[in-house]
Amino acid sequence: MANLHILTTGQQPRSWLERVIPVLASDVDRIHLREPMWSVRELVACIETLQGCGVRVDQLIVHDRLDAALVTGTTIHLTQHSIPVDRVRSRFPDIRIGQSVHSLTEAMAAEQAGADYVMYGHIYATASKAALPPRGLDALAQVVDWTSVPVIALGGIASSRVSDVLTTGCAGVAVLSGILGQAEPVKSAKQYRAVVDG
Repeated sequence: MANLHILTTGQQPRSWLERVIPVLASDVDRIHLREPMWSVRELVACIETLQGCGVRVDQLIVHDRLDAALVTGTTIHLTQHSIPVDRVRSRFPDIRIGQSVHSLTEAMAAEQAGADYVMYGHIYATASKAALPPRGLDALAQVVDWTSVPVIALGGIASSRVSDVLTTGCAGVAVLSGILGQAEPVKSAKQYRAVVDG
């Protein structure tokens, strides 16, 4: 069964996320806290609040902040500007690690370095990457075919496109503005869940 990941947008207040995420948590598989402007103290406090509201620790993924991930027991998601995957893996062999990748070469390198999954994109045109051409479904399918770790597709994936994306064999889709950027994020999460489960 395919997974549904959501990413925070960096635009909502922490208090809003702490109210909304627990409500939609049952409709998503993974919740990425992608908040580069927060302090590590804010990030840890948010994670603890979410857990106190019933969000499972295995659902939560912290972007870039290894210290917060280690303290809270969450997955760490690394970018091309983060600490390298192999450095994290060698020091902390039991932590779950994801890696953002933008090419087949990067995906294969991430797998070799010890990543548990990769997030590949952007698949379709998106406002956050307006200056860069989308990778498209053929490139996504190639990454899926040439790697053995789960591949999560990201970028411009409206609910109407989920079925096409999943035909590549990817392990799931990640959604940023399509859920937490909407006026009714809980409703949007249910719509995505329905098409992911197909």
